[in-house]
Amino acid sequence: MAMHGVRRRSRLTVVGVLCLVGSLLAVGAGPAGGVDGEADNGAVYSACVGPALESQGLVDVVGSFAEDAVNCLA
Repeated sequence: MAMHGVRRRSRLTVVGVLCLVGSLLAVGAGPAGGVDGEADNGAVYSACVGPALESQGLVDVVGSFAEDAVNCLA
């Protein structure tokens, strides 16, 4: 009787692993039509105002597409 329970758990484990791998493969494809370095949809409003818009001295992001966002977060 105990062997039947082990087989059932084993089958459920295999099914669970296959579902997990399938979902990871489906998600790993990435967005369709995405272009690196370009925003898909521009923001209408910004939380970055006043001093947050000034350079925070992070020289490795100067000229980057993310410069404004990084300075705002810093």
